[in-house]
Parts: sequence; structure tokens; C-alpha cells
Amino acid sequence: MSAVFHPDFEFKFFYLFFPFNKFSLYNTEVRLFIYSLQREITQIISDHLSNEGHLCLTFDEQSHLYSTIKDLKKHPDLLILDFRVFNHDTFNIFSYFERFEIKLPVLFYNDPCLTRTTLAEHWKSQIDFLQGCYIDFDEEKYMPLFKSLQKLIESKEFKPYIALLQEPQPVPQEFIRDKYTLDYLQYNKDDSILNFKERNNLSNSLFYLLSILQKNKGISLSLKDIAELYKKDDKKITVESLRVLISKLKKAIRNDRDCNFLINKELDRYRFVKYKN
Repeated sequence: MSAVFHPDFEFKFFYLFFPFNKFSLYNTEVRLFIYSLQREITQIISDHLSNEGHLCLTFDEQSHLYSTIKDLKKHPDLLILDFRVFNHDTFNIFSYFERFEIKLPVLFYNDPCLTRTTLAEHWKSQIDFLQGCYIDFDEEKYMPLFKSLQKLIESKEFKPYIALLQEPQPVPQEFIRDKYTLDYLQYNKDDSILNFKERNNLSNSLFYLLSILQKNKGISLSLKDIAELYKKDDKKITVESLRVLISKLKKAIRNDRDCNFLINKELDRYRFVKYKN
């Protein structure tokens, strides 16, 4: 169920159409407030989550969002916001809500500063880190919603239209005057794994795994993390299959004298390391 909150919408009718007190009857439904500077993005997110049985209320103006939250006796389960709604250096939304004793989890759907390998895990970690002292995060309740929203946000059809989530184009070399920067870029080029694939006649499955590790070079990834990265490309793989593929990949690397990288194992995590030219 989805609706838009307009300035002339009397608050008493809000409760009539959205009886939050009845939602304890449904374990899978989450009550959501959604606001973005891109009105069309707000509605697409709302439609997507509404179709999954969640109750969504969208807003056209930031001021009405905050006033509605303050006036409500029973708050929504989650607030979904555009990262650009305010300056994060000058306004802390968590402190703002705390002043009114409002305990409300906040998720920035287009947060460009990921702290985890997936958006869903990042959103969870941000709530734990920034609001964990006064919000008891129910993983069973929220994570299915987070994963569904992540799938929408990262879909090839939708992602190109979301502000802050676009991959930057490579800077043409003619714009770069500094020799050290050019040397650094040459050293970090992706062609080393392409050459490795050609030299070893690497299968597509092994090369895909290698490309994931290379793209996340410097980051230690668990098998579960890697499996989640597969899901981003709509691919499925089990932890057991990953363990077999990594073993084959490490063997191929050991047998290649010209290889200039390795897959380093740290406890139960794996990290791509480039160690020579």
C-alpha cells in the first residue's frame, strides 16, 4: 500500500488511512516513510516495496516529513532517505530525532560511502553503528527488505537514474601530466588478469571469480561476501563451490611464473594482492 503526503493533507486522515496500530498482526510488513529529491525515484521505491506487502508513505517536502514524524504517536519502522537531502557535516538527523526522543532507524538508499561489500550489509552496519545504542535492530524483520531494496537499487534498469551511484568514467591519459600518477595507473591496470587468463586458458567461471577479487583488491572477503557479490550480477553460487574454485585459482597462480598477483588467505578471508610489475 502506497500514498503521497501533501501539504494540505490533514493529519487526522493520515491515521484513518494508515492504521499503524494494526500492523502488529503482520510479521513481514514494515511501515516505511520515503523521501528523495528525485520524486520519481521515491515513487519507484515505494511501488516496489508496496508490492512486497510493506506500507509505504512518500513525501514531496522535507519539512512535512519531519513534522509528520514529530506529530505521530506511533512512528514508522524505517525512514528511507536520499543521501543528498541535507549536508551531513552540518546536520545530524540522528541527533535531531534524539532531541524529540524519537527512535527511528534511518537508511540512505544511495549512500556512496559503503563500509561493507553489499548495500544491505552496509545499511545494517550503519544503523548498528550510528543508532545501535537506542535501537534494537531486528535482523529477521529488516534484512529481507534491505536485500530486496538493494536488488532494485543495483538493477541495470534502475541504477543509471539514481544520483550518487554512477561509476565514474576513466580519466583520459592526455589530462594527466604527472609521471607518478601515470606510473601508478599503469601499475594498477586490469590487463594483468586478462593476460593471466590467456596464458592459462582460464575458464569463464575462474576468471569471473578472479575479476571479483581483483575489483575488490585490498579488501579481505569471506566466502559469504564473495557469494553476495555474485548475487549483484544475478549469479548464484554456493560457499562450497567457491571454496573449490578458489583452490583451483590459487593453484593456477602458483604454476604461472609470470603472474604478478596472488590470492592471499587471511583466516577465512581472501584478498587480491598485486606485488610486482
